[in-house]
Amino acid sequence: MMKKLSVPALLLTLGLTGKAWVPVESSSSGSSAPGWDIGSGAVHFERLCAGCHGSDGLALEGEGPPLAGSSWVAGPETRLIRIVMHGVRGPIQVGDEIHDREMPGFGPRLSDDEMASLLSFVRSRWGQPGAPITAETVRRVRAAAGKRTRYWTVEELRATP
Repeated sequence: MMKKLSVPALLLTLGLTGKAWVPVESSSSGSSAPGWDIGSGAVHFERLCAGCHGSDGLALEGEGPPLAGSSWVAGPETRLIRIVMHGVRGPIQVGDEIHDREMPGFGPRLSDDEMASLLSFVRSRWGQPGAPITAETVRRVRAAAGKRTRYWTVEELRATP
C-alpha cells in the first residue's frame, strides 16, 4: 500500500525546506528566481491558495483565476500585498477572462514574514522574477491600511499606488 504524504512532508521530501535557499525550477507556467527563500512560501501557497488557484497556478475550474500570466501577480508588489492581505471582491479581469468571485484576505492569518515569503514564491513562479517582496514592505502596506477589514475592489486597487 502506498503511503500518502501531507503537503508539508511532500515539499520537504522535494527539498523545499522552510528556510532553505532553494532555486525554483522553470516550468511552462512560470519562471524561476534562484536564491529566493521560497520554501515556506511554497508551504503557505499549498495550504492557502492552491485550492482555488491550483498547484500549477493555472486555476481550478470554477474557482479562482489563474496566477500564471496574471498582470495582478506581475504588477506592483504593493497591489498584490493588498489583495492577499484583505482579499478582493467583484469582477476582476485576468487575461481575457472576467472572474466574479471573492478571494478572502489572509492578513490576519499570516505574519509579515510569512506573507512576504508566500508572495515572493508566487511572483517567482508566475509573475515577475527579481527581488523578493520583503517583510518590511508588507509591514508598510499593513500599517498604511490601518484597521481596514473589508475586501478591496478592482477600482480601489487600481487607484492605490
